Amino acid sequence: MSIPFYRAFEDRYRGSRELIHERQQVYIPFLEPLKQLYPECSALDLGCGRGEWLEILIQSGFKAQGIDLDAGMLEACSALGLPVENIDALKKLKSLPDESLTVVSGFHIAEHIPFDDLKVLVAEALRVLKPAGLLILETPNSENLVVGTQTFYLDPTHNCPIPHLLLSFLAEYSQFSRTQLLRLQESAELAEGGTVNLFSVLHGVSPDYAIVAQKNAAPEQLDKFDAVFGREYGLSLESLSRRYDAQVAALFEQSHTTNAELRGQQTELCEQHVELREQYTEVREQLNQVQQHGQYLETAVRALEENDDLETQIREATLRAELAESRFHNVQLSQDAAQLRARESELRLSQLLSTLQQVQAQVDQLQQDATASTISAAQADHQALHDLHVRLNDSLINAHHWWLKATAYEAHIAELENSKSWRITRPLRGSAKLTGTAARLPLNVSKRITRSILARSIRFILNRPGLRARVAVKARSYPNAFNSVRQFAVRHGIIPPQPHEVPPVTDATEASDDGFPTASPRVARVYSDLKLAFERKENR
Repeated sequence: MSIPFYRAFEDRYRGSRELIHERQQVYIPFLEPLKQLYPECSALDLGCGRGEWLEILIQSGFKAQGIDLDAGMLEACSALGLPVENIDALKKLKSLPDESLTVVSGFHIAEHIPFDDLKVLVAEALRVLKPAGLLILETPNSENLVVGTQTFYLDPTHNCPIPHLLLSFLAEYSQFSRTQLLRLQESAELAEGGTVNLFSVLHGVSPDYAIVAQKNAAPEQLDKFDAVFGREYGLSLESLSRRYDAQVAALFEQSHTTNAELRGQQTELCEQHVELREQYTEVREQLNQVQQHGQYLETAVRALEENDDLETQIREATLRAELAESRFHNVQLSQDAAQLRARESELRLSQLLSTLQQVQAQVDQLQQDATASTISAAQADHQALHDLHVRLNDSLINAHHWWLKATAYEAHIAELENSKSWRITRPLRGSAKLTGTAARLPLNVSKRITRSILARSIRFILNRPGLRARVAVKARSYPNAFNSVRQFAVRHGIIPPQPHEVPPVTDATEASDDGFPTASPRVARVYSDLKLAFERKENR
């Protein structure tokens, strides 16, 4: 079997370093008195493995060394900086001088070596230990039936289980003054007094045990260890078996008590059943009596019902009479109410007739007022038509007068242009026109420059909304100048023109074919007749 395989096997089935380190804290109370006896405590750990116990010894102030034949295990110790050596345990012990160590320990090595070598190992350990020194040997506990029959043989390097009585006897035989048995790694629940079942008896005994053997010394030295020697550690097969037997006996006792209670309850139930049967018989008899009494009452009720028929008929007749009287009273009330409603209707009708007469009088008055208004309106229209006719005649006469004057002016202009003096003065008029044009030339140039500057200024202001608003507020204080600048901008296409809409005089005003606005078709017809009469007069 290769070494790496066994190290992997230990890692899986023995437990982690942290778990083993925690379990081995149980030996610390055995080490404390040694540090009081010896200023320098030397210790040797046989088969140190991964170095858990070696690390505890060093942390407790011991000068410790570990040995092992498994190089793979020693690699783990070397990685932690622990002092280890690859050497056989017996060879190492034989090389040490007498009374040179305070502790010799071996965790799970006793089951790996032959028993004869184990005897030599115990004897050599006694030799190298100082007075009151300790030998600690931990091994699987075959007292645990599952360990002794199954898990012990899981490790192929194990020889055979070693009962704790044998290992304890070996230490005593080798002249150790006293030994202490420590059963280890039991279940915490069982150790605290939990329930024990059959599997707990087979598997719950402490799976490991250790024998701590002490070398003889002066009584005052041994007294320092009395607190840790003589105690009971862990769970034995006997203690678990007794607890299991006690629980079984308690269960039997509880079962017997329960059976006795149930039998007592059964007896009480039987007695109650007898009492209930007697009560049932009494109730049946009472029920028969009640039935007989009921039949008697039924007969009596029938007789009373026959006697009560006449009284019932009398009551019905009385009720019918009262009902008829009530209906008659209701009819009278209805008639009174109808008469009252008739009187109210007559009164309302009289009021409505009076109101109707008043409304009729108002209608007649309104009709008279409307007729007078219509006549006044017709007279006003007639007067307006007459005034319009007079104005039209005046307009036609005035138009004819100006037409005659225009004709005379045209004839006079024609005679002037055809005259000899007009033709003679034509050169003089041309020179005068040329002189005026020359005089106006500087003025035209200055006007064009001024217009250009003004147009650029207007565009500059319009392109800046804030400046435009401030200038508009100032300019509206001078309406004439503002309108002149606005017309200039419209003429030069800087701003679009805004057409002015002249609202009509009335909604019905329309333009006639002659361009004369008419208020109505009747006025238009009158105007047309007047115009036709005027034309006939002119043609004459």
